[in-house]
Amino acid sequence: MTKWKKWLSTLLIIAGIGIMAFPIGNKLYINYWNQRLLAAYDNELMLNEEAPPMAESDFLALQAIYENNDALNETSNEAETTEVENVENTTESTTVVETTEAATEKPKTVDKSVIGKIKISKIDLIMPVLMGATEKNLNRGAAVISGTSDFGVIGNVGIAGHRGRSYGIFFNRLDEIEQGDIIEVTTNNTVYKYTVYETLIVEPTEVSVLYRNDKDKILTLVTCDPVKNPTHRLIIHALQNP
Repeated sequence: MTKWKKWLSTLLIIAGIGIMAFPIGNKLYINYWNQRLLAAYDNELMLNEEAPPMAESDFLALQAIYENNDALNETSNEAETTEVENVENTTESTTVVETTEAATEKPKTVDKSVIGKIKISKIDLIMPVLMGATEKNLNRGAAVISGTSDFGVIGNVGIAGHRGRSYGIFFNRLDEIEQGDIIEVTTNNTVYKYTVYETLIVEPTEVSVLYRNDKDKILTLVTCDPVKNPTHRLIIHALQNP
């Protein structure tokens, strides 16, 4: 009985350590992908890539993704060792021939969905921006909502992001944004600056926040609210500076 109790105590200690270590590991994993994609973009690996064509708006599809946001923060983030979808840097193996030749390496490649980065100095935010608000993209950065406008033109471009429970992760601090704050988006070798004019809390089905008019260049940020057990959406509206 005593031996059984010792084993049980050991297992409980190990489990406790794992639970305490998870938030740290989760934050490191998220930071890893943020820095990796930002570095790739800054190295101009993606500056000249053509973005995928816009599909019908997937704003409503975000509901299911945001409903699973808690699961994202509670489940372990295993290393994606089997992923081969253009994100991993590939190296060609050494070829054995009759005459000795040096190993050759393929150029580094990055997921073609990476189209830029978003910066909000007030909340110390810099994130990669990817095309398409899929769960995979939202787990790595901010994502343009398909079906919304292009940057730099009259219309309304929507960018969605998760709100991690850890302070400063993803759009966690977006509720600190106020009227007059500046948002910068870099894409296509251009820096677009927007001034916030409105913040809203809306129902998940309120798609009117992405409506456009015939005169303004609008940026709309979308995230879940509150952080835990989200029931609504936090909306940030900003106008492109002249």
